[in-house]
Parts: sequence; C-alpha cells; structure tokens
Amino acid sequence: MKPPVATATQFLIATVRDAGSTEADLDDAARSFIETVVSASAGDAADALSAVAGLFSLEDMKRAGFLALVCGILVDGGCDPSTIARPLHERLHSLLEAAAALADACRARMPKSESEDQDQDPDEAFEVIRRELASELPIETAAWEALSRFWSPAIVVFSFCASARAAARGLRDLATSIADHHEAGHWLGLMLSVLDDEPILVIEPRTGLGILGRISGVVDNFQLNVLLMDGFPNPGLMAGRRVPQHVADVARGTGPQQTEDTVTGVWNLHTWRAVGPDLQLPNPDDLAASTEWIWNEGSPADVPVFQGRRVVLLGPPAYARTWGSQRVFAKLPARLECERQLTKDEVADWLRRMVAAKSAG
Repeated sequence: MKPPVATATQFLIATVRDAGSTEADLDDAARSFIETVVSASAGDAADALSAVAGLFSLEDMKRAGFLALVCGILVDGGCDPSTIARPLHERLHSLLEAAAALADACRARMPKSESEDQDQDPDEAFEVIRRELASELPIETAAWEALSRFWSPAIVVFSFCASARAAARGLRDLATSIADHHEAGHWLGLMLSVLDDEPILVIEPRTGLGILGRISGVVDNFQLNVLLMDGFPNPGLMAGRRVPQHVADVARGTGPQQTEDTVTGVWNLHTWRAVGPDLQLPNPDDLAASTEWIWNEGSPADVPVFQGRRVVLLGPPAYARTWGSQRVFAKLPARLECERQLTKDEVADWLRRMVAAKSAG
C-alpha cells in the first residue's frame, strides 16, 4: 500500500492532467496534497514537491501556475525550496521571454508622440493594445497571464534560497523589460537585483572610521542605511544605538516586515567619487554635489564599485530624511557583515586612492 503522501501526490497530478477536472476538483486535490505534505517527513515532502514541480512545464500554463502556487505555499511553510528551484527557473525563463516579446509588440504599436493620443493614459493604452494582440499572439498572451501565478512562489523560493536566486539572476533583464506593465516584472526585477556576499567598503571621512564588509539580501538603500546605522562603528563611551534594536531587526529580516516606527537618517550617503583632494566630502549644503549622493530609493547594485568593492562614504545629512521601518520582502533575510574595522591610516590610504583615480580619469 502506498504511503499517504505518494497517494496525495499522484491524485493531484492526475487531477491536473485531467482536462475535465474543474476548479473545485483542483482545489480539493491541492488541499489534500498540502495537508498531507505538511505532516510528512522532510524526505517524503521533498519527493512530493519534486514530482509536482515536474509539471511546471505543462502546456496548460494556467494549471502549471496553479501547481507553482501550491508548491509556493509549502515552501513558505518550511519545505525545501531547492526541490522546485530548477523547474521553476526554467518555466520562468520561457514565460518571461514570451512576455517580453509581447511587451515589445505592444510598445511598437503605442502612439509615437503625445499628439497622437493626448487623452489616453499610457498604461491604459498599453493594456488596450495587449488585449488587441491576444488572438494574434496567443502563446505570448498566455505566458503574460501565467506570470501572475508564477511570480509569487518564485519570490518565496528566491527569498529562502540564495543559490536559486543567484542561478536566476540572468532573468533580471527580462523581468525589468516588462516591469512597467506587469507586477511580475517589477517584483522579480527587484528580487533578482539583490546582491549576495557582496564586498563593501564604508568610510566616514570626517571621523576617519571605516570598515570592510559584505552585504547580502539587501533590497534597497533604505534597508542598507538602517543596517549601516546599526552596524557601523559608533565610538565614544557614551555612544548609544543609532536605531532601536527592533528597527534593526526589521531591516535584517529577523523581526516583523514593518513597524510603525519612523527612521531618521544620520548621514548623507555618497559614492567614492564624492571625496575631495582634502580627503573630505563636500559641504552638505552644496546641492550641486548631489550627483554623487547615494539615494535611499536606489539599490546596492546601483552603488559604484571601486577596486572590487561597493563604496559608501558617510557624510553629515543635507536635510532631515525620514522613512518608515519596513523591508520589501517579508522572508528575505539581510545582513551587513563587518569583516574588520580599518585603521585611520588605512582609511586615509583608501581615500587617497579614490582621489588619484578621479584625477586620472
């Protein structure tokens, strides 16, 4: 007699393959599968998810997406994300390619100038054209619609599994190419821009403090800013925390996704090109120097690299910056790891090298 998990797995697969099964049938089979897998051993659960993930390549994209959602629920509940990572990646690739082709076809038919259609919103115009092209491009249209089911389980898998995220990073350009018109492109583009184990150099020229470190799982510079406020050296016997522990926990992914706290920045963040011949940063009131500011709305992937490291220079704030205590992805942990604190001589040497590089090029 087959164990219950194998029975539930085969029943779900058979129901999905049965062209005559209804949505109610699918829901019942999925409910039985989930209830069985959550109580199964880790090995049996992995086998079950692997078997179901084999159907992500089904020609019926809607049903394939349904299975992806089912597997995403189980991964979110603690099942091994690596069991579905590869087939999910492969199906996402094909879906994103088809969706990108559809987006290109739609953009080619968009009004070439504002005078052609002054009253219609561009997003509405795109959607009208997309629907008009549905019969002409049925596969691309089906892929566009299927992405609405596939992107959320993909976010779950990429949140829990850094290796899966790294393997899928090549899909970022496809995702961003549709991001203006499809939520899947927006969220996948954000997730796949996340750096892991990325070397970083952070220096506060005014104090001569600096660290060499690595960052992982940081989605935007709001989050990076909080991690820096929490982890960058804060000298002095009376030095206190720059942000409360629970706010830092939100940024690290060890606390709730958001709290009602308001974060107030303590620095202006600058690229390495902002340093001057005196090894200091511009006056914070010099708004002409804002071209080298690192904006909170950007991401660490946008921060310029100098000699193999993303570089953040810390200066006094030009004005009070506040933002809510939150992170973008609920299940994605983030960290700023300090490898070592630099001596003042090492800080000065790094800054001199930056000035020399500016002068040379």
